[in-house]
Amino acid sequence: METCGCPPTRTNGGVHHVIVNVNDLGRAREFYGWLMPRLGYPGVKHWDGGSGWYGDGGSFWIKAAAGAGTFSKDRVGLCEIAFRAERRGDVDALARELTARGARILDPPREYDYTPGYYAVFFTDPDGIKLELVHIPG
Repeated sequence: METCGCPPTRTNGGVHHVIVNVNDLGRAREFYGWLMPRLGYPGVKHWDGGSGWYGDGGSFWIKAAAGAGTFSKDRVGLCEIAFRAERRGDVDALARELTARGARILDPPREYDYTPGYYAVFFTDPDGIKLELVHIPG
């Protein structure tokens, strides 16, 4: 039996998977197909209506939205999705790659005063969904 590629759950807590509806599946597949392996999701599955990327930390899925719409982080529902970075340098490297690809950077890499050492870049996917890569030292 073929599986979805979702990792087994080994501990309580954390998010196992996220599913995001997208307007343009082809455009989103290209963006996330480039992004997700860089964030620790090397496995991939595609089907007619969507795609998913997975790794030891969980999985991230996109599917075609039932109707066109626009994203707003201030409406009911999703505000943003933040991914973990092992090092500050990973945040800087991703920001450079995003810029080279023409992705929209909302806030460039820098320290934010949420907690000591919080270092992040904020950017969007093709539908304007707010994404973040963050490093917080241990």
